[in-house]
Amino acid sequence: MAEETSHHIAQHVDEGYKTDEPRFRPFADPCGPGWAALAVSLFTFSFYAGAIGMPFDDPNVATLASTSLVVGGLVVFVSGMWAFATNDTVHATIFTLYGALFGAVGYLSVLGFNIYNTVDQDKTVSHAAGTFWLAWMLITAVIFLGTIRYSFGTTVFMGLLFLSFVILSGGTWVGRRTAIKAGGWFAFFASLSCIYNTFVVVYKTGFSSLGSVRGVGSKFHRKSKQQQQQQDPAAANV
Repeated sequence: MAEETSHHIAQHVDEGYKTDEPRFRPFADPCGPGWAALAVSLFTFSFYAGAIGMPFDDPNVATLASTSLVVGGLVVFVSGMWAFATNDTVHATIFTLYGALFGAVGYLSVLGFNIYNTVDQDKTVSHAAGTFWLAWMLITAVIFLGTIRYSFGTTVFMGLLFLSFVILSGGTWVGRRTAIKAGGWFAFFASLSCIYNTFVVVYKTGFSSLGSVRGVGSKFHRKSKQQQQQQDPAAANV
């Protein structure tokens, strides 16, 4: 009798662990602040790199430095750490890596480095800058291939960012201002895709009829919606 009781208790405990519910804590979706901060950072960077509304060699890089360090370097990077906590590897990788990228860009801007400074320097400086963008081009290509079937917004963003880095790496390596400007324009279009992704996440909590961004903790969002409908059907329909 005692053995049978122990068996039933053990079976009950084992069944308690067999659940499809996510075991991570139900954090909010970090894709909202992540995409928004990435959009602001890329938008600002594209105006400098693409010489959009400003001269090629504008020495005033204070806006770029502050935006890259605080918005891109801090908010995007923290969003990446946040995505790790919510078990979303794709967005965690994107936000962490490009948050670090903008942190590096901001640091170089604080030192007075401008992307067009490489054009007027010797080949050593231009090749160093070209190598910097080449490294980011290669890792972006890998992430782009991995996100092709992930979501429309993420795939478009990674594709545009990859093209931007391809042109920036070549333009800085050979010292062609026109190529650097073209790379800045692709970064501008990539920032627009970030704005779209932000809209999708915030407006529909990860889902939109215009296209889906498979947000972090989507199981939690569906579960929360169901719980809200059960507790207060009138409020859930608002």
